[in-house]
Amino acid sequence: MGMSVFRFYSIALLVIAATLSLGACGGGSTPPPFAPKAERLTLTGAGDLGIFDPSVTLDPNTNRLWMSYSSVSTSIYYASSVYWGVSIRLAFSDNNGTSWQDAGVVVAPGVETLLGPMAVTPPNPLIQANSEGIWQSETSSLIYDPGAAPAERWKLIWFQYLNANLTSYFADHGWITLKMAANPLGLASAAPVKLFGGAGLQTDGANTAFPVFSPTGGAPAFQLNTALTRTLGGANLTDLNLCVFAEPGLHATSGALYLALFCADASTMPITEYLVYFRCNSPCNMTVATSWEYLGRLLTPADALTATGDDHFQAPDLVEKNGKTYLLATPVDTSIDNRYNGCRVYEFVDINTNLLRRIGPALVEVARVDGAIGSHNGACSGFAGLEGGLLLSQFEPTVAPETFRIFKSQQSIP
Repeated sequence: MGMSVFRFYSIALLVIAATLSLGACGGGSTPPPFAPKAERLTLTGAGDLGIFDPSVTLDPNTNRLWMSYSSVSTSIYYASSVYWGVSIRLAFSDNNGTSWQDAGVVVAPGVETLLGPMAVTPPNPLIQANSEGIWQSETSSLIYDPGAAPAERWKLIWFQYLNANLTSYFADHGWITLKMAANPLGLASAAPVKLFGGAGLQTDGANTAFPVFSPTGGAPAFQLNTALTRTLGGANLTDLNLCVFAEPGLHATSGALYLALFCADASTMPITEYLVYFRCNSPCNMTVATSWEYLGRLLTPADALTATGDDHFQAPDLVEKNGKTYLLATPVDTSIDNRYNGCRVYEFVDINTNLLRRIGPALVEVARVDGAIGSHNGACSGFAGLEGGLLLSQFEPTVAPETFRIFKSQQSIP
């Protein structure tokens, strides 16, 4: 997530340490005039420190909206002002998002345990024995996949990683995890699958027993940074070679699954941060590398600088409305604690390519959402016709105890 839950994280990769982070408002485009006041969304049953990172989808059989979200709780090891634990829960709405109810299930737990010794990439020191560890589950994406077998139509993917002794090991001990079930509540008991890892991943993360206590055992189904062989439209697979991946955004049609991801690319110094894009034709076997093809980089640091005045984009989400598909992305200002600066909405020219609508080189901004000025806000999600507009995450450290919050922005995709 950042500071932990919401992307104030540092990646240890090879000899590079880089920081990813959550966001707030700002940017190059002009905020909407007279924007209606955002309405806070609250959920009984969530963690004592609040909620973040929503992902919304529709059950076409019941017309119930489902949302996965990060639930933030006080750690057993650390004060809430220092660090926290993160798990993923479900909520639902039967009135198109006017009100939401927590479903009473944890679909991806955060796990706190003493662990070590564990290997990490040099020159970082070994994680010593009896280290205070938190296996975090956050930044989820929930979808209904109409092209899948009935038992696999509901899919949840998320970023799972280790924080040990207040250091987050996104590269060494971090991966994208998958669950599938016939219905949303079935995801709670579904077996997790370590779907893919990125550059720098340590093999001892496969151990579910001492000294690692990994919540998802085994090696990843494949290494996304090196295992793909298929591309489309001239995409270059070498883009991925030294990527550390986080913040997945899934989208399903009857014909394919689409995946947008954050990539911290350690082939450059300092690390360069992109959003990258993939497709898997239906029925998609998500755990097989040959099912996926790389479509290219969606957004680059140059795009962020030109479009918003920020340094790069994070937190992708894919939303369909009126036959068009849109990318939601959060601009990040690395000069101010990697602050998230709201959300921007861009339209795909064609969902089967990495092309977004532009006038010349400039992105066409369809909509934007801004949180409180100076706050860390972004990581938006939405659905066509969602009551209250796009959902915005916001971190408010001065408002205790629930410092992590989700708002109905009252801003919608036109």
